[in-house]
Amino acid sequence: MRRFSLAFFWLIFFACFGRLETPLRAQHTPNPTTGPAAGHALVAELLSNRPAENSHWSGTLKISGREDKTPPVPVDCQTTLGETNWSVTYLAGATASHGAEKLTIIFSTNAPPRYFYARAAGPNAPLDEPKSLAGAEADVPFAGSDFWLSDFGFEFFHWPDQNRLKNQTKRSRGCLVLESVNPHPATGAYARAVTWLDAESNQPLQAEAYDTKGNAIKEFEVGSIEKVHGHYEVKNLKMFNRLNGSRTSLDFDLQDQ
Repeated sequence: MRRFSLAFFWLIFFACFGRLETPLRAQHTPNPTTGPAAGHALVAELLSNRPAENSHWSGTLKISGREDKTPPVPVDCQTTLGETNWSVTYLAGATASHGAEKLTIIFSTNAPPRYFYARAAGPNAPLDEPKSLAGAEADVPFAGSDFWLSDFGFEFFHWPDQNRLKNQTKRSRGCLVLESVNPHPATGAYARAVTWLDAESNQPLQAEAYDTKGNAIKEFEVGSIEKVHGHYEVKNLKMFNRLNGSRTSLDFDLQDQ
């Protein structure tokens, strides 16, 4: 069974759980440095990690809060290591109303992610040829869910403006707080994102994305955790869309990992 790391999850979303080659360091200073330099240093530490081995997981996207009932979507994910980078491929299975989708993201420790996206025209149609996307082009839903393709690549860690704020308490935990600002957001895109990380372990607890008017439009959080074979595993992850009241939960098939 593959052991999941919450901190690693945050780096490349729910792409490639596994052990880090270099674990994130906990922050114990009572008065940590704040400001842009500290923000960039924190992001550099997060992005310096890469998966230690190939991995695979499966799960189910469950979408609720919409007038039209969206059926659960099976998701399969494969992480493959290369010499200088690594790829994460997500395959969303077809449902009665939607065709299959395939997303491959190429990650590296020193450059923004690259996206290759393909979808089928209908439930019984084959996948189209993958298209290369970058930046705001990847701000489109994956499998009809509240997750954007760009969410999987955590684009906001690559924005030029990073700022570490004062520590805060979130979900009854002391947290490091990272503010990421997009200087030139596209229409409807995220203009600012705030990430809360547990101050003791640097593990993520929650993130919020805001529009150009400062309104929160999406909220992501690590959901429930389950003890499996003596180890604590992430059972699900949640994304809330505050614009339309929709929410998506990604439930992991822990026994199959």
